[in-house]
Amino acid sequence: MKPVFGLFAGLSTAALIIVMAQMINEGLYPQPMDLDINNHEALSIWMNTLPTKIYIIIAISHGLSAFAAGLISSLVSGFGRLTFGLIAFCGIFIPVMIYLFTYHFPVWFVITDTVITAILGFVGAITGSARYVS
Repeated sequence: MKPVFGLFAGLSTAALIIVMAQMINEGLYPQPMDLDINNHEALSIWMNTLPTKIYIIIAISHGLSAFAAGLISSLVSGFGRLTFGLIAFCGIFIPVMIYLFTYHFPVWFVITDTVITAILGFVGAITGSARYVS
């Protein structure tokens, strides 16, 4: 039961981090009311006008959420801590990849966000599983 609770706690924390970052972005630069999200060309043009700090906030939130998911899940799991930490990390990494390749983000951002999310998620799972339990 502890591994399931660990996965739930890690993924819930990660989701909250991403939601808070998206709320910050929406507050700083709201989406135009007349923008049709089904029009890929208009969406791409609008996303290319956004400042770099929006992309940095998104990358930080993805990295922190992957780290938190791996860390919390591996800390809470009673056995197989590394396994459950990596499962939680993948539970964040896969949706982030889908998100990155669904929308028209700049290439530099896709590469940076992928690397940051992968490294921090793996470090979180390793860090949480390295704890000695007697």
